[in-house]
Amino acid sequence: MATLYELTGSYHQLLELAEDVDPTAFNDTMDSIKDAIDDKAVGYAKVDRELDKDEKALREESQRLSARAKAINNNRRILKQNLQDAMETTGKTKIKTKEFTIYIQNNPASVKIPDEGKIPAYLTKKTIVPDKTRIKELLKEGKDVPGAELSVSSSLRIR
Repeated sequence: MATLYELTGSYHQLLELAEDVDPTAFNDTMDSIKDAIDDKAVGYAKVDRELDKDEKALREESQRLSARAKAINNNRRILKQNLQDAMETTGKTKIKTKEFTIYIQNNPASVKIPDEGKIPAYLTKKTIVPDKTRIKELLKEGKDVPGAELSVSSSLRIR
């Protein structure tokens, strides 16, 4: 059976020969190409359905694994915090064994900002983001928006 690419090529070739071919033969051939494309479309839709199922299953598995990794990370954090608390309570800053060297180390200085509103403007960063919803409304009203244009595309839907 021909590929979708080959069928599309045959369709275009037949259109180019439309004037030179018997109308009955042309219509019969055109119908057979269209039927073959319909059959291919059904096959593509079936493959798409299977790929959709695979994608959903993989996303669910990804979420499950992500949740598990988060739980393990949380357990590690609690474990390390408990050990640090015990070491600080007993005044130990270092434990050295054959397997591990465990010690408490000061972290680099970090900045805490309990109230962002009190920070002077010259110490803040501002991000300018175009309001695409408003721009779209203006363009649909026929107004000119420099640097923007209305774009319409199409996509395939399979039900």
